Amino acid sequence: MQNTAIQKALPPAEVEEKPAASTDDAKINEQKEAAETAKQSATLETEALKADARKTENALPRVDFDKTETVCTTRWIRLDTLSYHVPLAKGDVATLRKWDRAVRTTKQSENSIDAVVILAILKNDVDDPTKDEIVCVKQFRPPVDAHTIELPAGLIDPDEDVVAAAQREFEEETGYVGKVIDVLPASYLSPGLTNESASFVRMEVEMTLERNSLIYNGQMKNSGLAGCEEDCGLEKLLLPRVGLLEALDDLRRREDVKLCAALYSLALGMSVGEQLRNESDCKIMK
Repeated sequence: MQNTAIQKALPPAEVEEKPAASTDDAKINEQKEAAETAKQSATLETEALKADARKTENALPRVDFDKTETVCTTRWIRLDTLSYHVPLAKGDVATLRKWDRAVRTTKQSENSIDAVVILAILKNDVDDPTKDEIVCVKQFRPPVDAHTIELPAGLIDPDEDVVAAAQREFEEETGYVGKVIDVLPASYLSPGLTNESASFVRMEVEMTLERNSLIYNGQMKNSGLAGCEEDCGLEKLLLPRVGLLEALDDLRRREDVKLCAALYSLALGMSVGEQLRNESDCKIMK
């Protein structure tokens, strides 16, 4: 009874209550958390960009041009030994290997275009493309000890653009004046041997021009040949646009000439196109 009385006499214990956080404090906390999240995301993105940059910069395989060794040089050709990094089968460690290449001494920079190759269509009848002819050249090439059949081509002179070089070379080698239709990006002729590059230029030879007509009929002599081109007996040839592959094969058999890969590849592609077109026409007729 006594204990009960004492308990009744004691005042009830007070429960300490924490004041509720204000709305402003909650917003501030949210903003801090959002800022921290954004900071972390930005850091991760930056690191990813740096990693991509390092990956691109050190992508393998790649040539280390600082280690290039020049073996020998002539007037027109330089022989270099390249050092290039390749990845091993496992791991990130690279190994260094060697490769020899030929470089034209006239090359302005590693990525500059060396030459132009000209695909010129002689238009005998503007209304009938089957009568078109492709302007080619035949000349003696000492490296293969044979006459070759090629497209007109030549080196680009210093401070000369692709179009000007194509027009000059075409007139020098064939006598014709051509109208440039299209200029293709640089391509590489033998990338396992050399970094020589060439831009293909499409031209049309309009027979309405008096000069072209005179050259075609043999009434005007081409006086543009000089130096080694004249020594090698360079002469122009007109081959049919339709049936070019067959015409080249016939020349190769009859005259024992060698064919330039660029021209022969072009002829093969045109032959495939002609075949597909004929097959399509047959299906339509059926």
